[in-house]
Amino acid sequence: MAFSSMTGVCADELQCIVCLELYEEPITLPCGHSFCKVCIEQHWESRQEATVCDCPNCRKVFPIKPECQKNVALAKLVEQMKLVPGVNVEKTKLVPGVNVEERRCTEHGKPILLYCKDDESLMCVMCLVGQHTNHKVVPVELVHDEFKGVLNAKCPELSKSTQHLESQLHQLKREVEQTQDSGKGTVDRMEEKRLALYQYVDKSVDLMKSGVIKRQNERIFLLQKQMDKVKEQLNSLQETNSTLKAALQDLETISFLQGYKDVIKSFFFFMPRLESVSHFKSLKMAQPTVLDFSKEEKNLGSLIELHENFLKNIRKPVELQMSELDQSSLRRLYGRTPSLDPNTAHPWIKISRDLRTATRTEPHNPYPEHSDRFDFYPQVLSSDCFSSGRHYWEVDVRSSSLWGIGICLNSMGRKGEGKECRLGGNPKSWCLRKYENKYYTCHNCQGTLLSVPGNPERLGFLLDCAEGEFTCFGDSRVLHVFRGNFLVPVKPAIAVYNVGDSVRFCSF
Repeated sequence: MAFSSMTGVCADELQCIVCLELYEEPITLPCGHSFCKVCIEQHWESRQEATVCDCPNCRKVFPIKPECQKNVALAKLVEQMKLVPGVNVEKTKLVPGVNVEERRCTEHGKPILLYCKDDESLMCVMCLVGQHTNHKVVPVELVHDEFKGVLNAKCPELSKSTQHLESQLHQLKREVEQTQDSGKGTVDRMEEKRLALYQYVDKSVDLMKSGVIKRQNERIFLLQKQMDKVKEQLNSLQETNSTLKAALQDLETISFLQGYKDVIKSFFFFMPRLESVSHFKSLKMAQPTVLDFSKEEKNLGSLIELHENFLKNIRKPVELQMSELDQSSLRRLYGRTPSLDPNTAHPWIKISRDLRTATRTEPHNPYPEHSDRFDFYPQVLSSDCFSSGRHYWEVDVRSSSLWGIGICLNSMGRKGEGKECRLGGNPKSWCLRKYENKYYTCHNCQGTLLSVPGNPERLGFLLDCAEGEFTCFGDSRVLHVFRGNFLVPVKPAIAVYNVGDSVRFCSF
């Protein structure tokens, strides 16, 4: 196999099969095979039948002599190969480690040596005929050098972006470590205090229980002694009563009189005891006394109340203080990109395809009728609805000089020119408004002029539903904080008043 000493191109790819030399003024037959113009003419003239024209390669016969034109692309390729010193096409590598000679055209089975810039595709020499005719075709190694230069030009930019992201990642990792370290000691100490608190509560309750049981036992002991004494007196009384009954039953006069003195002695001996029993009876007739433990229960109630008051302060989850967060942190923690709801857009408001931009137009946009659509004020709501948690979004206002941006209840009016339908004109909406290069807060038809240096191009909005706060940011500073009941569904809202102006929700 012979190779060109200048280009290294395989001879059987760029040589005429008739003269076995590089193509000179190559032409291509209808069958797709190419030859030098002189070679094909001589071949046809040498035929015995001068009227018969065939292809020296595939032997296809053409009843009529084809009108062959010069294959400009193939001729140009041959010239380029001649002019490029030291080019070795067979060893060209478009991708490191992949030899072009080993990559063959799927259609013709020939080595891929060329690149079509018009179609941005790899090709072989045979591909020059057909759909690539008159296309800009160059050797693969030339386009390889060109594309490599393009990629090399992108390297510094890519390296810079990589370094920036690596720096951000390193900073975030460091913040995570610092956050973990800052909370670890506190958590351990809180665990120790919890154990101590458990022990204190257990000891307090045990002491109070012990006091109650002791008072109970003391009272029961005294009552038991009294019961024993009463039982003793009751037994004596029963014995005296038996004696009296026996004496009264003795009807014989002499016997009764003989025992009368003993009975009288026993009776008078028992009389003091009988009086004490009668006195005890009078005590028992009074309202029974019961131990009062209200003091102990009150002490325990005070302990419970103390802990309830303590729990009220720590019942909410421990959260980062807003004063500790900048807008970059808010984006990472609570950032979102609201989408505009086309069903709410006034016909003067055109919504972009990505549902992020609202543009004020003069002609009406052909929106269908909808109950949620504003029909007087050029306003639009987001399809996002919030009633819990924290949410942060930003709005690009560079392309507008008269706007209103805020939130509203989903139940705010939509039809008519009344204030109940205007953003900031009713109790159901809160907004920041720009008018004649001045900034105002608007809520329930009440406005406050704000001191805003310069003209912020990007505004931030933080909705904290639990705290009932809607904070407006401009150039990394707090412009205003609205307060309200945001535990009911609210939606981000936009109003654009000047024709041609646009306001856009920023993507994170």
